[in-house]
Amino acid sequence: MVAEDWLGLSVVLALFLLVLAPLGSVLVQAFVPGLFSGQAGQPGFSGLAEVFSRPLWQRSLTNSLFLATIAACLGGAMGTGLALLRQSPHLRLGGALDLAAWAVIILPSFLLAQGWTLFASRGGLAVTWFGLDWMPDLVFNRWGLAVIMALKACPFAYLTVTAALTWRVEDQFDAARLCGASRWRLLWTVRLPLLLPAILSGMVLVFIDTLGDFGLPAALATTYRFPTLTYAIYVAINQSPIRFDLAGVLAFYVTALMLCAVLSYLWLLRRRGFGVLEARAERGAAPPAPARIGPNMVAGLALMLLLVIPIGSSALVSVTLQMSGGLEMSNLTLQHYRALFAERAAFTEALGTSLRIAAIAACGSGLLAAAAAYVTVFSDFRLKRLIDVTCTLSLAVPGVVLGIGYIFVWNAPPVARAGLSLYGTEAILVLAAIAGAVPVAVRVLLGAMAQVPASMLQAAALQGAGLWRRLATILFPLVSAALISATLTAFGAAMFDLAISSILRPPRLEVLPVYVNRSFELGLFGQATAATLVAGGLTVFLISVIRALTTHGLAWALAVKPAPITPPIPPGQEPIR
Repeated sequence: MVAEDWLGLSVVLALFLLVLAPLGSVLVQAFVPGLFSGQAGQPGFSGLAEVFSRPLWQRSLTNSLFLATIAACLGGAMGTGLALLRQSPHLRLGGALDLAAWAVIILPSFLLAQGWTLFASRGGLAVTWFGLDWMPDLVFNRWGLAVIMALKACPFAYLTVTAALTWRVEDQFDAARLCGASRWRLLWTVRLPLLLPAILSGMVLVFIDTLGDFGLPAALATTYRFPTLTYAIYVAINQSPIRFDLAGVLAFYVTALMLCAVLSYLWLLRRRGFGVLEARAERGAAPPAPARIGPNMVAGLALMLLLVIPIGSSALVSVTLQMSGGLEMSNLTLQHYRALFAERAAFTEALGTSLRIAAIAACGSGLLAAAAAYVTVFSDFRLKRLIDVTCTLSLAVPGVVLGIGYIFVWNAPPVARAGLSLYGTEAILVLAAIAGAVPVAVRVLLGAMAQVPASMLQAAALQGAGLWRRLATILFPLVSAALISATLTAFGAAMFDLAISSILRPPRLEVLPVYVNRSFELGLFGQATAATLVAGGLTVFLISVIRALTTHGLAWALAVKPAPITPPIPPGQEPIR
């Protein structure tokens, strides 16, 4: 076999251990309860039917479907509306909307949910500072939670529709105007139908993100009881006796619902054609026009709801003694920040552990994603389609399902008897973090590698350059920016992964997401918000510094040119001086 085949086999083996085996164990466990705990029962559908006989699990299923469906509709509408607003020539806050969308996607949902809890709860800032007594009843109900989830996930729809609006097809709009169509009729009959694929894609992304979210129900557990499938999975493995079989069944429902959403989206796209671009299509936004109050007020309101209220509430609580004390000088303090770094503080241990796990996971996911993308784009490996499908499907697997699968695989009796059990160790957190980051990293690198001509690598191979030399001297320098972005994205995601940390962490190991969530559950709001801001600020600082150093280092390395080799001058042909 050639070197590319060996690399492809290594990638397949890694993806099998990291993704396929855990996901397969969850699916099998749903039909053979107890298989991975040494107490296998009779195969069948009895485990799947048990959910409907338990009121709590049945309620969790209906709550998850309600949240995901309403959030998909509301989030899709919000994201589409903001994307259309972004194209307005009268808008001056477009850059702020883009920044807020990316920030909300990067920030874990439990941090935003905690901010909304601090703002809208009975003793929160809205009531005690601003006298808005109606705010708790408005937010803490099933519809209010659906709106919060829509705000958390609507940036997926916003970015998807914004990308679809890159090209402007003015001819069709001009034809509609000549026929007397008003602005609103033009929107409903021409613009929105043309954007239907992007709108559906955004709604599916919102549905998947909401259905698999664990942070929001975990953050709201102390204020408003609204069980969901992901939180029910967490409860199933933290109760006595532990119900791994029931957790597997619930995880199966989560995965099945997500796959149904993706397959429904693909079926809708095949129903009709959406090719509308032509030679007269123009790239870019409309030329700027004088600013107007209306579009900018709507954008400002969106920024308030997306970032200012949840993050601002956390920042205010972190510097106050009591939330009910108001913004008075006597109520301002830095004691919450000082407590984080007190002697033998659990925060420093949790922060150090999460930094270490995130750094290892980022490096591992970057290397594995680079290898998977190379095999998919440039090799003739027979199983490269399997690699692509695995990385694509794993995007729809939430952290809770992945964590349950890791318990099934790495705590199975045969694995334990062989001395290979990783359950209860830090290593399993690293592997799960790599598995969660690889799909996104592969998507980032596939786009960059698709721009590299294969002829470059083929020419180097003809000159005798081996695989590793071609990768190190040609491919990696050309896709270095994408590789750095993929690695740093994995680092940030691993720092705040509450689902994986809550399910897989060893009992005595302090990790940052669990520390923050536990402090919040205990009512230590100042300590929890201070820890969030310190850890988040440190993460952003490290990512910025590493990005700057690597970018400048690569630019310097690529700018250094070897000295030209001057061929020897044959005797008798020396230049006349």
